[in-house]
Amino acid sequence: MEMIEVAVDEALDEMTVGNETESPVIFIADEGKHDANWLVTHILSERLLNRGFVVALDSTVYDDSRFRLSFRILDMGIIARSGLRGKFAERQSRITITLKLNDELNHAILWQDEITRVSSDKVPKVNLDLLQHSDHKFAKTELEEQSWNKFVEPMVVSTVLGGLIYLFFSNR
Repeated sequence: MEMIEVAVDEALDEMTVGNETESPVIFIADEGKHDANWLVTHILSERLLNRGFVVALDSTVYDDSRFRLSFRILDMGIIARSGLRGKFAERQSRITITLKLNDELNHAILWQDEITRVSSDKVPKVNLDLLQHSDHKFAKTELEEQSWNKFVEPMVVSTVLGGLIYLFFSNR
């Protein structure tokens, strides 16, 4: 969640609405389906309210909202990597969001941005299940764990090939 907050803050720092004296109403809309749309909508709303804007989440309530801030989550997920005997897993979270501010009155795009953020941390492997939630697919950690097969399989193949070559040349 902190990664989303940082991405939204950096994007909104670059956004300009215009030279209005009063705080304009900004309608927030998601483009596309994603399990985390509700989370991004919540963070965008909170950050815009903190900046003094009036936020609308329902287009029927604010028919006069001139500005429309739309977003789309392009990529979001968590990958964890762990060694053969390591007690810790190194997690890497990533998100890519596109944001676009439209002036609905003039039918113009005022601002748009695509922002990607990646963060990493280290957690004990036994706690990985505690950091996931079954209802949210974006919070599911994909664990990439190394196995002994990476080392054992080449040794077995080399031994068998070496044995076959030895047998072939010893019978001549």
